[in-house]
Amino acid sequence: MTLMKSGILAIAAIAIAFIVLLATRGPQSNGPNFDIVGQLSPPVEGETADGGSYVLERTILENRTLPREKQTWVAINFFASWCTGCVVEHDELIRFHEEGVIGQDGIKCETELVGVAFNDRLSDIQDFFSEYGGDWPVLVDEGTNRIAIDFSVLTAPETILVAPNGVIVRKIVGPVEYSELTMGITC
Repeated sequence: MTLMKSGILAIAAIAIAFIVLLATRGPQSNGPNFDIVGQLSPPVEGETADGGSYVLERTILENRTLPREKQTWVAINFFASWCTGCVVEHDELIRFHEEGVIGQDGIKCETELVGVAFNDRLSDIQDFFSEYGGDWPVLVDEGTNRIAIDFSVLTAPETILVAPNGVIVRKIVGPVEYSELTMGITC
């Protein structure tokens, strides 16, 4: 009987220690970060659907050498060919890619659009762009899942706006509209 009580007390002590450990432990560093606005952009790089490559850091580094009015804002669009919301927003993205943004002083701001394929196949992505248009770089390699995790993307479509200094200024969940995407872009 005493041995049984000792065993129960030992298990209870271990359970209490485990609860205290969990309650006082800091957040995990590899978990999703849903509040990414205001933080530096994680790396965005990889092979594109047309066989090229894209590296966001290259654009950010180039921005450091340019006057403010020549620096580039980057929109990162997470999409998939199977996503109905992606079809809905596609004309808005084409407009952003082709027209860019006109600043308050009438000068065209430098903008760049890059797509990140989300759980999709290269042939389906190519068919999507053949049908709906658009000619911006689209990342398609196996690293796109890591990029989606780094931006806490849950499903397509989601769009991230990165300022010329590399700071995330907006995260739009769901189909994006041109006016929503361009809000706050200054040059």
